[in-house]
Amino acid sequence: MQWTILGSGFGLGFYIPSLLLCRQLEARGHAAEAVVFESYLKQEKQEKIAESRWEYHANFAVALVAQRLPADVRPSIDWEAAEALFSRWEEEDRRRFVVLSGHWIYLLDRYRERMGEKPVEAELLYVDAGVSPSWKSVRKYVPDYASRYREVGMYDAAALEVLFRLPVTGEPPVPYAERENRLVLHGGGWGMGTYLGKRMELEGKGFALDIIAGAAQEAERHGEHRFWMNDPCWEAWRKEGEPPRHTFPRFGEVRAGEPAVFTSPGRRHGLYELVRGSKAIVSKPGGATLIDSLASATPVVFLDPFGPHEAKNAELWIANGFGISYEAWKDSDYSLSMLESLHVTLRTREGTIRSYVDQLCMNDQKLKSK
Repeated sequence: MQWTILGSGFGLGFYIPSLLLCRQLEARGHAAEAVVFESYLKQEKQEKIAESRWEYHANFAVALVAQRLPADVRPSIDWEAAEALFSRWEEEDRRRFVVLSGHWIYLLDRYRERMGEKPVEAELLYVDAGVSPSWKSVRKYVPDYASRYREVGMYDAAALEVLFRLPVTGEPPVPYAERENRLVLHGGGWGMGTYLGKRMELEGKGFALDIIAGAAQEAERHGEHRFWMNDPCWEAWRKEGEPPRHTFPRFGEVRAGEPAVFTSPGRRHGLYELVRGSKAIVSKPGGATLIDSLASATPVVFLDPFGPHEAKNAELWIANGFGISYEAWKDSDYSLSMLESLHVTLRTREGTIRSYVDQLCMNDQKLKSK
């Protein structure tokens, strides 16, 4: 029976993990498909996303206000397209789901009703230590949603415990001594936060930077620094290739005065290649950043969070010795030995934390044996 992974593409904090999970399941011999919530929004709502995304990049304060206001997305759903999706699912007997975005609950509940007595099994996978905006929204409008499904958290925020990890590749972390004196400076999938304001301080301390730009005009010529970005024409809800499927973002280096060349990686996201070879990630504490950090044993220097759920992420990572606040690291005079100590802790602990993919496959075997 096929696994269906229900993600979202407005940011990439749910999208990247959903594709990683799909690819990891496929590598273990399971059929899996990632489906993106925004594919089932009305066209005018899809077109609004790119505008909002740039606004949030340009003004982090606007993004912070927006995430505080839980929105009922049901009026924005293209229910005709959703019903066509349900028909395909029913024909294919889709009954095993992993749900990363709370917005999917409205659709999954309707599909569950359509299936009648046939059981629909879904794990609601929380990839943040706190309650992210889409789950906050569904809690407001459908407060009993969790009673119909199984909740699984990657983390126990109250106990400050990491319960699961999500593998990115099968490769071991790069030894710290072999990494360049380079930091990855980013603001999540679409460049939100205060990260660009830290560039001058960090280059003044002799670090080379891999900076994820939000727009090509932010790239400058600089011998030590490199600028990268996701292709602005790429949209998470549009499938590519043959057969059509959702892909990791087209990603590439951006150089001032030169045309950018963007390519889509196969089994991992392009940003991860930068992360695994760097001394640290300097970023807001997004859920996908935690996944990258643990998988690559790369510590995170935390900037201002995008809401309370990301503040919980930072608290958890710092408590486990996996990251540090930017202020504390600055107080250490940007100590590399401090970062290396965090790397050692990450590398030591990673092997003791259960893989969520392994757990899912084990549950699958239990269901088949019943």
